[in-house]
Amino acid sequence: MGFEPAPPAGDHPPRGPGRRALGALAALGVLPRRGVAAAPVGLLIGGAPGSAADTWARGFAPFLERHLPRAAVAVVNRPGEAGLAAVRAIAAAPPDGRLIAAVAVPRLLSRAIEVRAEDLLARLGFLAVVAEEPLVLVGQAGRLDDLDALRSLGRQPVLGTPPHGSAAQLAALALGGSLDFDLLPFASAPAARQAVLAGHIAGALLPLPEAIAALRDGRLSGLGLAQPERSDLLPEVATFTEQGIPLQIAAYRGFAVPAGIDPAVVLPLVAALKAVVVDPEYAAQAHAQGIIPRFIGQAAWEPMLRRMLAELGARWSKDPWTARHD
Repeated sequence: MGFEPAPPAGDHPPRGPGRRALGALAALGVLPRRGVAAAPVGLLIGGAPGSAADTWARGFAPFLERHLPRAAVAVVNRPGEAGLAAVRAIAAAPPDGRLIAAVAVPRLLSRAIEVRAEDLLARLGFLAVVAEEPLVLVGQAGRLDDLDALRSLGRQPVLGTPPHGSAAQLAALALGGSLDFDLLPFASAPAARQAVLAGHIAGALLPLPEAIAALRDGRLSGLGLAQPERSDLLPEVATFTEQGIPLQIAAYRGFAVPAGIDPAVVLPLVAALKAVVVDPEYAAQAHAQGIIPRFIGQAAWEPMLRRMLAELGARWSKDPWTARHD
């Protein structure tokens, strides 16, 4: 697993961030239920409590526990470095399946490129994608309801996005080739959404989970969806492609483990992830949140990641999405 051959098992330190993370589970009093494995599976989240990453992973964890035989799942937050702190902990953990990490791309890849930590990715095994987050361009309802209204503004409008290197910010940079606007990345997607609702900026390109509630209750209008076709989640929102703009970009959430893990350990993990994606209760929860349940296994995901990493690396060298500090 991983982008390159896994390092020899002896290269893994007997104690490291992964073991400390499991120690943190014990300190929190997380104990397995009667009849389950002796120790819980630790699920590392690279975001703070209450963040989008945290909310999604904590919503997914009970379903993973439901479908993972004889195992309890305990969530541990390891925020820092835009998700890299959790990834470093996973990379240093023993490859025994007791610690896994929720990861989001392309943000993981763009952040690794920004800090020259691409080699860290070779120390991971990427198990599977389980969720797709569409991107949607939104405007304040009644003020900006379609792309024609955006184009007709008498001044160059300001469009907000989540932080630099996020899927939405990268998509907005591509959108700039078709629409005339000033791009303003915010510290978070909720901050960009609130700026639109308050009328401070014309619109924002956001992950659908960050916009769907305001779209459904009529506070925001959907101007374009960066998908190949319309979504059943918001069938009234036209795709950019329908409107003559070839923009198709999404964010993906999945799971990673230390490279070199025994395939016999991986199989039940992957089977559980696949079972969650087709679980009707999880699907209902995901759809309510603006998420598309989607399973992409390792055989397809790792080549996709390599391609994305190469494309982002080439882009970083020619036209970086944020200021370089090298």
